Formats: sequence, C-alpha cells, structure tokens
Amino acid sequence: MKKIIKSSPPNVLTVFAHKYPRSLWDKGTDSFKDYNKGVLYQILKKNIFFTQGEICAYCECKVVESYKQRVEHINDKSNYNPLLITPWVHNLHLDWNNLIGVCFGGSSPQNPLYPTPENLSCDSYKETKSITHKQFLNPLAIQAFPNLFQFEKRTGKLKPHTENCELVIIPNNSYPTTEKLIEQTIINLNLNCDRLMMDRNEIFKKYNRKIAEGRKANDTNVQKKLAEEWFSQKFPSFFTTRRILLGKYAEEFLLQNNYDG
Repeated sequence: MKKIIKSSPPNVLTVFAHKYPRSLWDKGTDSFKDYNKGVLYQILKKNIFFTQGEICAYCECKVVESYKQRVEHINDKSNYNPLLITPWVHNLHLDWNNLIGVCFGGSSPQNPLYPTPENLSCDSYKETKSITHKQFLNPLAIQAFPNLFQFEKRTGKLKPHTENCELVIIPNNSYPTTEKLIEQTIINLNLNCDRLMMDRNEIFKKYNRKIAEGRKANDTNVQKKLAEEWFSQKFPSFFTTRRILLGKYAEEFLLQNNYDG
C-alpha cells in the first residue's frame, strides 16, 4: 500500500454535496450514483483512478478498465441517517476525503483459478469480516517516506518494516504501534492471499530477469535504470513491491523526483 493524494475540490461530488447535502451515495432515486443516469459517478470514478495511476489503493494491482474499478468509502457510511444531517453531523456518503479507488478484490467471476473467500482481498474481503476503518491503514494517511512494508522474496508475502515503523506515528485508535497497524492491515485486507502473493512473485521474476540481463551486459547501472523505468510512470502495479526490491535505488529516484504519493 502506498500513499494516495486526493485531487483538490471542487469536483462533481463536492458540487453535488453542496446542492444536495442530505443525499446518499447509492440509495434512493436522488442518490449520487444514480443522479443523471450515473454520469457524475463515472466522471468521479475516472478522476479518482487517474489520480491513483489506475492502481488499487489497497493491493496496488492495475485496474485500467472501468468495469473492474470500484469506489470505496474508507469510513463506513452505512449507519448514516440523512434525516439527522446538521452542520455538525458529517455526511460520509458524500465526503470527498472518504473515497478511494479499489479493485474488486478477487470477487469477479473472471478469476476461476483462485477459490474464494480465501482469495478475496481489499474491500471485498473486509466486507465479509465487518472490519472498520480503525482496523486498517488509511492510504490517505501514509507518509511518502519511509516505506513501511517489507517483501518476503521466498513467498511473496508483505510484512511490516519494523525499523521504519518505529520512525512513524500514524493516528489510529485500535493499535498501539505503527508496526501493529501495518500487520493488521495486511491481515484485515487479506493482502497475503495466494492470488496477490502470486502477482507479487511475478514482479519479483521480472526484476530478476532485468538484473540478470544487466549483469550479462556488464551494465553497472541496471538498478538505477530499472528504477527510472518503473517509477517514471504514474504508477506501476505493485508499486510497493517494486520499491522494496530496488531498495536504495528506488528511494534515491523517488527523492530526486519529489515523490509525495
């Protein structure tokens, strides 16, 4: 999981929320998703995924096609009662800073190779476990540096980066340390399901091939070149895995290019 930066309002959602402050996200004929036959929703979704480089805010898989993209409310909106809206009661349905773009988390029937529910992830997984926003890392709250994850090359698993976690404090009411928050995020979003570990291992294989080709050609700058190739785009799939694999070369490139999410 990497830091996500939201684009600045106004946008179609914030304009709609100003005009219809009691409306819901997807319930009722005047909901945002159904308004104007869903045109505004499609514009908003495109905006969100463009900002994220078309990767899932949780697992970082690439989701280019619109039908594979979904908009997620970080803070659960289900208990919101529009009849109780006041200037002091926040409408989580229409809160721009409560929205991120995510994948379908393996719930698509187009993934028959991976049995569910054990291979569900991201929003699709946490919905089955009644996990609240206080039980996983908010991508909007991550700092750009340092990286808080480690990658286990033998298995493809993500783990907390103990030393880096000690350097960062992320406000969270459920866990006493950042390391525990990262650990529970991996568990509560099921980021180490077989499907995602296989995907991350494919990135590791590509990395090994690139390094082997560079060494065969006596290219002493192969890792620097790979960092430029991967991180010049916005953003490669499994950004964090690539960042970990390239280590200091990734950090140097990201720093030099003012990476901030």
